Amino acid sequence: ASGLSLSGSVEKINGCGRKVMVWLSLDKDSYQDRLLLMHTVVPAGGSFQFMVRPGDYQIRGSDESGCESLTKVSVREDQKITVRVSRR
Repeated sequence: ASGLSLSGSVEKINGCGRKVMVWLSLDKDSYQDRLLLMHTVVPAGGSFQFMVRPGDYQIRGSDESGCESLTKVSVREDQKITVRVSRR
């Protein structure tokens, strides 16, 4: 089971940008250990897909207007998530 899919969509949020940078990294508390694996720009309302191995990951989203999100996910089988950026 080494070829799993982590896919999702970027929700449109009023007051946030039209494009969101979606980052996939290892789920580590220390930013020095949090290895960035992949990233992509996704239009609001669009979708993304990363091919991953089983493990613990962080999905971060951020846009040019300062909206952001963080989702932690444990991948054991194909998974789908929604990135909801918001102002903090």
